[in-house]
Amino acid sequence: MNLPGEEDNLPQHLAQWASEADVDLARRYALRPLPSKRPSLYRRLRKALGLKLRELGLRRAPPLEPWLPGLNHVAYSDGARPIVIWAFGMDRDTLRAACRNFKMLQASAPGIVPVLVTDVADFAFFSRLGWLVEYVPTLSAPAGGYADRKRRYLAWRYRDTPAVHASAGLRDHLRMEDLLLD
Repeated sequence: MNLPGEEDNLPQHLAQWASEADVDLARRYALRPLPSKRPSLYRRLRKALGLKLRELGLRRAPPLEPWLPGLNHVAYSDGARPIVIWAFGMDRDTLRAACRNFKMLQASAPGIVPVLVTDVADFAFFSRLGWLVEYVPTLSAPAGGYADRKRRYLAWRYRDTPAVHASAGLRDHLRMEDLLLD
């Protein structure tokens, strides 16, 4: 399946990919805080009982931890909202130009936290942006299906987040509010 080159089809593709995502995989590898000390016997027995009840289907799985798109070393307000920028199939220079335009737009809308999803490995440039970057590498066999699996996972992870194609950053007279309404 090819990734969309045009922004018109992006919401439909994202909804389809999110529905095909492996949610069990996300639950299995969800980040959880490590306990500071060894739990008591009561806590260990209670956890073992809860796991057994989940295996039998008598208890539902705990909700997933919230996904925070901001970076620790970049100051964002507590109410900042993420926006996902999908950038697949773009060459490095075009993506850089689009990212620079999005960075200028971000200055006019400080409550926005961009998340870049790309297959371009330009990490030195991306680190200067101060955005979270989700890199989806194109791998050869036998790991060829990894890119599709990760793309579906990211579509599921950011399913409730506004998403735009990176080519939108190349338009003239663009405002962040226009992107969020599309």
